[in-house]
Amino acid sequence: MERAKIIKFFGLLTLFFAISSLLYTLNIGHASQTTRRTKIALFPFENLTDEKIALEQLMSVLRNELELKGLEILDDNVLSNFLLKKRVRNTGYISRDLAREAGNELKVNAIITGSINSFYLRENPQVGILARMIDTSDGAILWANQSSATGEDFTTILGLGTVKAMDKLTSIVVERLFASLSTTQFQKVKELTHRIAVMPFKNKSRHRDAGTVVTYIFLVELFKNAKFDPVEYGIIREMVVNLRLKQKGELDYKSLKLIADTLGVDGVLIGTVEHYSDGLDTSSPPEVAVSARLINAHKNRIIWSDSIHFKGDEEIKVLDWGRIRSIDNVAHKAISKLIQKMEKAKWQ
Repeated sequence: MERAKIIKFFGLLTLFFAISSLLYTLNIGHASQTTRRTKIALFPFENLTDEKIALEQLMSVLRNELELKGLEILDDNVLSNFLLKKRVRNTGYISRDLAREAGNELKVNAIITGSINSFYLRENPQVGILARMIDTSDGAILWANQSSATGEDFTTILGLGTVKAMDKLTSIVVERLFASLSTTQFQKVKELTHRIAVMPFKNKSRHRDAGTVVTYIFLVELFKNAKFDPVEYGIIREMVVNLRLKQKGELDYKSLKLIADTLGVDGVLIGTVEHYSDGLDTSSPPEVAVSARLINAHKNRIIWSDSIHFKGDEEIKVLDWGRIRSIDNVAHKAISKLIQKMEKAKWQ
């Protein structure tokens, strides 16, 4: 009887240790999965300013902020070798093929790219940037945002608080840029959305890259709108090159059909930048004038068109409250207003 009890005791003890070991293994596995970080490639942003040092100053701040959010960033040397091997000239937009090659060869889940739209080293410094996260499996936009500020945006009623140091302003702008970036879920709900191809905007303004800036802003603002799903510009750019489209702001029906069939889009957005001024040289408020048209890609007809002329001093309420000092914020405000009207377009 005693021997049977001893055998039973050791049997239970063995079972206890086996279960404990299994639970420990499961916990370790679970911990490794929960602590596993999303790996991304941070592409050099497209510098659309006249300041060559803008890219150098911003990229390190962008990288640090992303690491603080828990993302694993691909080594810069590894990325540089990849871009050199693929002969990538412009890293401000990503084609579907490039996204997939980056995913397969660099083992990254996503790519973050973007543009520096303004960078003014003045007594009242100004920084404006926008960014997009691209899925390496299909080239889709997973996240997009913009951030812009001037040093005087932080001035209080007593004249205190003005940010005069560019490095401090840059840190603030970058922190705001990534504030909405989630590291756990990178998928936009695409139910009841219209897939939109934003074509390169024609530039009639004196600002050299206004057409490119406005095109990128439309991508960001359309992504933020629950009713639209914009196609990454790199995919559009590839189509433009393949179709040899030279005329911006216009599109013939043959090209429209090819774009619609190839990309599976519901609509194509084309437009023109009539005016784009930061107002710095004339001591006037920043000013933007943009016109746009939305074409139903399935029916080959314009279903919405509108234009806007907006200045940074149009929404001043009392004293200087409501003034928009940044050209980037004026442009985003104007384009956001256009998209709100575009929501009412009748597709049927």
